[in-house]
Amino acid sequence: MKSLFPEKYHRSIYIFSLIVLVIGLPLSKFLMSISQLIIMANWLLEGNFKQKIKTFWNNKAAVLFASVMVLHFIGLLYTSDFDYAFKDMRIKLPLLVLPLVVSTSKPLSQKLIDTILKLFVAATIAGTLVSMLILCGIIDRPLVDTRSISIFISHIRFSLLICVAICISVYYVFKETQVRNRLIMGALVIWMLAFLIIMESLTGLIALFVVGLVLTVYYIVKSDKAFIKYGGLAALAGVFVFTITYVRGVASENGNKEKLDLSKLERYTSQGNEYDSDVKSTLTENGHLIWINYQKKELKEAWEKRSKIGFHDNDLKGNLLEFTLVRYLASKGQKKDGAAVDALSDTEIKAIERGVTNVNYQNISSLRGRIYETLWEIDVYKTTGNANGHSLTQRFEYWRTALGIIASHPLIGVGTGDVAKAFEEEYVRNNSSLAQQWRLRAHNQYLTFAVTFGIIGLTWFLFTLVYPFFNKVNRVNFLYVTFFIVATVSFFTEDTLETQAGVTFYAFLNTFFLFAGEKKAPLEEEGPL
Repeated sequence: MKSLFPEKYHRSIYIFSLIVLVIGLPLSKFLMSISQLIIMANWLLEGNFKQKIKTFWNNKAAVLFASVMVLHFIGLLYTSDFDYAFKDMRIKLPLLVLPLVVSTSKPLSQKLIDTILKLFVAATIAGTLVSMLILCGIIDRPLVDTRSISIFISHIRFSLLICVAICISVYYVFKETQVRNRLIMGALVIWMLAFLIIMESLTGLIALFVVGLVLTVYYIVKSDKAFIKYGGLAALAGVFVFTITYVRGVASENGNKEKLDLSKLERYTSQGNEYDSDVKSTLTENGHLIWINYQKKELKEAWEKRSKIGFHDNDLKGNLLEFTLVRYLASKGQKKDGAAVDALSDTEIKAIERGVTNVNYQNISSLRGRIYETLWEIDVYKTTGNANGHSLTQRFEYWRTALGIIASHPLIGVGTGDVAKAFEEEYVRNNSSLAQQWRLRAHNQYLTFAVTFGIIGLTWFLFTLVYPFFNKVNRVNFLYVTFFIVATVSFFTEDTLETQAGVTFYAFLNTFFLFAGEKKAPLEEEGPL
């Protein structure tokens, strides 16, 4: 089939579509979708399929990458829920389309690659600025917590894009020849890192930490210069010491348990109602026991005079308002009765409605508060086994459930369409303590592949991940390595490839870094050091 338009037109459409795609990644799901449709349509209208298929087949890394989609076709042979299966495959089409098109299109010049990557950074910066306008109240949108400021895509997917944008900016700090451009890129790195902290993105910060750790170790091993070796080791030691000290400092806020003579607790409130104290519970908030001096009737009456959210309803984070209120009052060292609720300020009432559980962390943004809450979740899970409404410890239950499914279907999994059904059945079989609203999928991409395609499918997926590092044709570079680390770290706590934004993030950046350019230099040739 011959090309419908002159080659230069197809080339322009291809480049335009890539630009629209990188702008859409952080800013618009619509642009993500429409750009990929244009990319595929342009590729089809360009014709020359025989040569394209030959080029694609000779690029083993591209074939292996696209083979992940083939797993989903194979998984149709033993699935029962085809509606779910076809929806899942539609979401994951970029895993097939992008490596096929990018690897068989004329390579981009380095100048074009630089332009597209800088536009990606610019779009990401634009996304952070819009988020900050929302956080500052300049753009009026209801806020529950800092996750709400990411309005274009999931805050977790956005944090991954920011991590990649940071790595790209670091790359250009070293690559740019003009001091002004280096300073601009350096300033962007600082801004995006600060934004991750403002957004309380533990996923993004952990991914960046792993990137820094891997690259530091790499250059320590490779370098012959003593100041790099010892400086790198000193930097690693400093980061570890600071992190451990900081986290221990946060943990100590709830570690200093108050010492009370539980046999001498007050029996009655100021209104004459009897307290109901659970002296066996060891749960604390800021070191104060939560379930002592508790008068439910007074709490309910006093709260519903102050708020439109019912005492037995959920707060804006989806957790039981009663529990949020009790934790908040405990964090202040107060009794849990009507008088304590009456003494709350209007600002505190609004904070409790938003799901704030600690008087020390009422601000919308508080990384220290996010760490505190995570440590508190772990403590509660260890003490009671309750994970409901807690993002980290719920994942422990998701992973345990996924492992149960894998044990029952070890070799080839449950098939492309039966993942949700398998989780529902496993939750029931295990009599899970998770409420129905929290009974979700694995939130771990590796486990999700094992559930869907068994150990065989997971092994193949892992092989497609590491193959580029052993392929001499598409040698990896600094940008690919940093993206690879960010993506694979996210796979441990997220089903990154189960959403449009996540799969496009992975499929596009993977294929762009590996196949879009004329030549891929190895890490030591293009690294910032």
